[in-house]
Amino acid sequence: MWTSIRTTAEALDDADVLAGLRLRYDLVPGVIRLDGHSGGPMPRTSPARLRRFVQHRWEPRSGRTSGAEWRREARLAADALAPLVGSAAVELTVAESTSINLFKALVAAAELRPGRPVLAVGRDCFGIDRCLAQSAADHIGGRLQLIDGADDLASLPLDQIAVVALSHVDLRTGAVRDAEPITARIHGGGALTLWDLSHSAGALDVDLHGWGADFAIGCGHKFLGGSTTAPSFGFVAERHMASSPTGGLRHPLAEGFAGPAATLAAAELRDVLANLDGVPVGALAAKTSGLVELFLERIGAFCPEAAIEVRTAGSPRSAQVCLRHEQAQRIADLLLDRSVLVEFAESDLIRFNFAPAWLSYLDVWQAAERLHATLHEIT
Repeated sequence: MWTSIRTTAEALDDADVLAGLRLRYDLVPGVIRLDGHSGGPMPRTSPARLRRFVQHRWEPRSGRTSGAEWRREARLAADALAPLVGSAAVELTVAESTSINLFKALVAAAELRPGRPVLAVGRDCFGIDRCLAQSAADHIGGRLQLIDGADDLASLPLDQIAVVALSHVDLRTGAVRDAEPITARIHGGGALTLWDLSHSAGALDVDLHGWGADFAIGCGHKFLGGSTTAPSFGFVAERHMASSPTGGLRHPLAEGFAGPAATLAAAELRDVLANLDGVPVGALAAKTSGLVELFLERIGAFCPEAAIEVRTAGSPRSAQVCLRHEQAQRIADLLLDRSVLVEFAESDLIRFNFAPAWLSYLDVWQAAERLHATLHEIT
């Protein structure tokens, strides 16, 4: 008989230095968001945010001003994002989707490494990313090489590789890649690095400057809390940026769409990032680890009897736990009936994502309890 002690989670919440962050989000009572891909909870509505919504949605605008408005909102979002990824604000741009920014970053990196036709991209990226990566390779007249990780580079001609693009978190295993030594190894072969931070920014310790990264991309939703329409972000190290004719630096990824919709999306992302203003990245990473450890501890007692495989890897912990079960879709549906939203990743795989900004330890305890009841129901 599986048992759990609720007071353990309550004590962890009492000691949580980030507990107050939850009050900044408009959370639906009783609903536990562990899905990761349908957008985070929006910040509590403020009069300023309502005014921006009405202004950009309903007031007529001329095309002459929309570009300037979008650039201003995107710059403010970049200012808020920079401390969370260990970069300078001038090195960030906020626009487009993650896949489009991947394409632009791969092309920009290839231009910095002429005569190197190979784009090496992690196999664990999404299907649309692989399509855009192939398009980038076609665009430069090169070829795409899919790799499982940095270890695959040993079998490739390093002098032919322009850039290596990897996700900070391997979505298949949950392993967190050690970005700093991997970056140094890639630089040793003369190639550039491109890190995808979609599954780590806002939840793990990210330090682009400390890693020596060249390029990075990431989504604005998931752990950063943006909505499903939140723009992506792109990073280019200042050493790879040229001066613009009007002064300042020209960001290679900065050409994005403008207009009322894009302006509102950037403004919404700026609002939700404001919730994390002044929050140390290390504190977010520490809470993520605590949430995941509590979840693993709770489900560890009943997973063997439920014939379910737990997939998580190493230390530091990523912000996800994957569970493999032949009835994954039914488990996800039954959890939804119990107000727990999870990510149905594959036919036999569900993924639980742990956002430290708005999840409590009690949420995690309750999610494990409801998972236990769900597995009991289908056996």
